[in-house]
Amino acid sequence: MTKNYNTNYFYAFSFLIMLLLSNMSQAQTTTWTGSWDNGDPDITKDVIFTANYTSPSNISAKSVLVSGGAQVTIASNHTFTIENNITVAVGSNLIFETNASLLQINPTAINTGNINYKRDSSPMKFFEYTYWSTPVAGETLVGFSPLTSPSRFHSYDSTINNWVNESPTNTMQSGRGYAIRSPDDYTTTPQTFNGEFIGVPNNGDIPTTVIAFNPGLLNYNFIGNPYPSAISVISLLDNSNLGTMYFWTHNTAIAGNSFTTNDYAIRTRTTGTAAISGGAAPGLFIAAGQGFFASAATTTTLTFKNIMRVANSNSQFYKNSQVVPLNYYIHLNLTNTSGAFKQIAFGYEELATNGYDFGTDALASTEGAITFYSLISPYTFGFGIQGRSYPWDINDVIDLGFNATIAGDYTIAIDHVNPFFDTQDIFIEDTALGTYHNLKTAPYNFNTAVGIFNSRLKIHYQNPLLSNNGFTIIANSVLVNTSNNEIEINSISEKIKTIQVYDVLGRLIFDEKNVKENKFSIASIRKQNQALIIKIELENNQIVTKKVIF
Repeated sequence: MTKNYNTNYFYAFSFLIMLLLSNMSQAQTTTWTGSWDNGDPDITKDVIFTANYTSPSNISAKSVLVSGGAQVTIASNHTFTIENNITVAVGSNLIFETNASLLQINPTAINTGNINYKRDSSPMKFFEYTYWSTPVAGETLVGFSPLTSPSRFHSYDSTINNWVNESPTNTMQSGRGYAIRSPDDYTTTPQTFNGEFIGVPNNGDIPTTVIAFNPGLLNYNFIGNPYPSAISVISLLDNSNLGTMYFWTHNTAIAGNSFTTNDYAIRTRTTGTAAISGGAAPGLFIAAGQGFFASAATTTTLTFKNIMRVANSNSQFYKNSQVVPLNYYIHLNLTNTSGAFKQIAFGYEELATNGYDFGTDALASTEGAITFYSLISPYTFGFGIQGRSYPWDINDVIDLGFNATIAGDYTIAIDHVNPFFDTQDIFIEDTALGTYHNLKTAPYNFNTAVGIFNSRLKIHYQNPLLSNNGFTIIANSVLVNTSNNEIEINSISEKIKTIQVYDVLGRLIFDEKNVKENKFSIASIRKQNQALIIKIELENNQIVTKKVIF
């Protein structure tokens, strides 16, 4: 006897829908039939769509059922927040436009049926790649990019530190990164790839294996955001063993057969730097569909979790309040007239040391006409991001290095600084010329031959030719007392010229420019048991910093 599988499937699915409707009837439900029959949806209501719908703004629901051939569209930059299950009936559609977000709360919620999740790439030319990661289960590589050459789908094997060709019919694994070349009909004119993932939306714990990072091998892990919403960089790092993340900027085709940091923007827990080709530095969120490389402290299973997901914040594609360690960073750019560019960052961060700290310090890019980096003893390789012992010390010296493949004129300039350094001089020493230049007054121009130079440039915060050797004594003679519900500052040897107070986010919350006394009390700052940095300039122009909890 021949079985009618289609008929059996229809009856089974109809029974499932009836069961869901029965369960929903026991709770508060609102149905869209062209209008809401029981008020606007919210997180306490089970929501049913039986007619076409486009979100006018953010929307939320306890659970969702899309049926009756309805087409539900969540518009760009809108978030659909759902507490529990999602069911999309056959013949119906739940569509998320690019930059829209699906945020599910319950990690054990079960989803049934496919969604369509759209994601536009940065503009690409022929032969250029984008790093992707699927936010749904069941999507294939060729299904996602059908016009890409069959030999141009790649994953990365960290155990052999090399790219691996993927069959176009392979199903994309959640939590993994994939390098996918632009469609074969692309030309030298940049155009946006309109990607669309079709499958069951990912939710809850998503495991993937990561390999311990070896700086000598550069064996990064190629992973990706597995959810149809952005995830928090800080939450990801706090709930995993990851350290530094590298985001491909889509500006250069893969060259050779091994991973390099060419054209990668770098992100640590506290700051980020732009890629060689420029553009924005990575922010605090990783967009849906984004693949990226990351270093791991140990070989283990990395588990993505719902607590990492965030609403909105889904637009930086390469690409809850966040608790960031107290930190102050300086970003410098090295350029030449031919268009070479390299950005580095160094600064001062709670829990950091002046040695190498996994997750705080990030290796610098090693590609391009010139490489630029700071140095950490005893390592011979350079760092694109370096966190140093906190709090800041005016006597600190930071060694810079560069590798020039083209002789000629170069410029070092400040890209931006934390507000803490707004009034602080930043000098660059050129040991080859015996000069000190204040980067706060103008960029530094210099000429170099081809070669590696790891002892020519140094950063200072005061000009040693003009500095006072008695600074340590002076610093120890400035006392701060917070025991009387106000901040009392007492300078024993020198009168105080100015006082500035910064909060944990680096914001200036108090500024007194004309003290002219040895003692000063601040009563306008409310005590909240928070970390504060007090920057005190004395009449002899020496600057003393003090960290207090107030």
